[in-house]
Amino acid sequence: MLAARRSMRLYDATARGFTSSRPLTTRRPLVPAAVPLFAHGRARVIALDFDAKTYGGAAVQADVNRVLGWLAETGGRAVVDVSTSGGRHVLVPLAPGVTAGVTELRPLLDLLAARLPTLDIVPMTNAATGCITVPGSACREGGHRVLAGDLTAAMDTLTIGSEPAVLTRLTALLGGLPHTHTRTRATGAPRTVETEMRSATVAERVIGTGRAARLHSRFCRSAPPPASVTTFAATGRLDRSRWASRSEARQSVITHAVLAGATADDITDRLDTADWAGMRDAYAHYGNTLGAVRRDAARALEWAASTLPEPVRDTGHKLKHTGGTADPAFSAWLTTAQEWATREYASRRDRWSTHAVLQALAWGAASGGELVEGVPVVALGGRSLSIAAGLLPETTVWSVLERLRDTPGSPVLLIARGVGQNADRYALVPPSGDKPPEGNSGGEIRAAAIDTIHPAWSVIGQRHRVLYETVAAADTPMSVDTLIQAVRIGRSSGYETILDLRTAGLLTFVDGHVQLGATDLDDIAHRHGLAAAVRARTVRHRAERIVWREWLAEREEGRVPPQQPHPVIVDDGTSPPDEGLWDSLMADEPRYRPENDPYATAGTLLTVIGAPETADLRPTGTTPVVATRNEET
Repeated sequence: MLAARRSMRLYDATARGFTSSRPLTTRRPLVPAAVPLFAHGRARVIALDFDAKTYGGAAVQADVNRVLGWLAETGGRAVVDVSTSGGRHVLVPLAPGVTAGVTELRPLLDLLAARLPTLDIVPMTNAATGCITVPGSACREGGHRVLAGDLTAAMDTLTIGSEPAVLTRLTALLGGLPHTHTRTRATGAPRTVETEMRSATVAERVIGTGRAARLHSRFCRSAPPPASVTTFAATGRLDRSRWASRSEARQSVITHAVLAGATADDITDRLDTADWAGMRDAYAHYGNTLGAVRRDAARALEWAASTLPEPVRDTGHKLKHTGGTADPAFSAWLTTAQEWATREYASRRDRWSTHAVLQALAWGAASGGELVEGVPVVALGGRSLSIAAGLLPETTVWSVLERLRDTPGSPVLLIARGVGQNADRYALVPPSGDKPPEGNSGGEIRAAAIDTIHPAWSVIGQRHRVLYETVAAADTPMSVDTLIQAVRIGRSSGYETILDLRTAGLLTFVDGHVQLGATDLDDIAHRHGLAAAVRARTVRHRAERIVWREWLAEREEGRVPPQQPHPVIVDDGTSPPDEGLWDSLMADEPRYRPENDPYATAGTLLTVIGAPETADLRPTGTTPVVATRNEET
């Protein structure tokens, strides 16, 4: 429940560190063992390590009591264990579906470290090596770490977790708002995915504009602010255990008002009340008191709107699934493509991700593609496919598509490369050499109505999906052997999958046959906050596309057009001659000048010999340079 990955790191007394890594086991190691805190750069448990070496056990106890009080005020829950040296660990599980990265955690960790001298924040500052020893693990000094409290209560805390906004509220309680969230993009500065995501998130969560802007009620907290906050607002009395200066204290008061749904005008109006007399005195040294309050309120509103997680516990919320389409052209292709993948990748670990991408392609073709001479054709980017494939990582989708393109006989044929904003274009063709596998008597994987893959499989595991869908599509309950044969997996893998699905409540046994359980996929998605995860990924994809479009536009504008050659004027003989052009040509070319014309004296010669003066003595095919010539005789 605490390990982010199925591994552990063992302590080496010689190296004085956790140097070696081992697979996670149910048997307790003889040496201190630490479990990783981050998976894919994200942590779902915040581990606070309090060390007794410098200040002693009493100081550790005081710091732990202080942080537990802050967590209680902000909706946090924690599990505490004690080592033989007097050190303690405070393990704070986040809400289901809520995770945090090092960049998000570092400002809060710095605030805590400045107020809790025995706190060591190193385990939470490195996503690659961050780890923590858990209750029951061996201690370096001998003995074992002992859980403080009841085991059942600890299991309940780790299962339920804290409230979704605990990290934001704890930061607000300590009065520390990172300045990076309030900086606007400079004119002409390149956009980044982070700034676009923050701008889009703030725009969706803020209601109103200007001094009437407020946080959406879906993210507001109805509970009253902590007593220390109301005390400072009324009296100006500073709690030195949480605020180092009056600046942090008044920012904490302003932020709590914003989190409760107050606007800038509401906050300035409260300055005239007795409950905010301390805040009025705290801003008295500003020349423009109202301007300073409004500035702090706007800063707090933008920060809160950009950092608050989606409320994952909206009661009654279900992920919207349309039920898909049953178009025979697409269903037939998906059936043959899945069987081809089963046959080609039977012994490979990427078999299940291939199945997911194939279904996402079929859904994309059915919902937004076209049929070209009976062949489904789809142009869909890897980002959209990743959501349709049940929240597969984008890198996995691109890897599967690349492998499918390069595999001979693949049912996915690349017919046009994507350029600019256009995605790759694929034809969904029958796999070459397609034939039923030997020994298969009607136990093939059946393609039901084509739909997106439920995001709950990102938590359960894609390798369990086909077996569950086979049970769901069966007309009658199936025995374990029949089910395993239908899905075409090994017996050990089949029994492991059935066990995991039974544990999740998705399957159950009735009279030796496998049936659907009482839990459905929507229940699991709701429990893990997957609706918020889908929304977060959609916002990120939208921001990435905006940045990509801007980059394309800037590249197009930066192109230098090639120099055009000088125009060449050609007289086609069908239009009246350009006298100015011919005059300029004759002036520039000496051979066209009258004194160089060999026929200039033709009139005098004709007079002498008695021929008509209008006769033309030029050779046949020669164009006259001068049409007429008038001379006095």
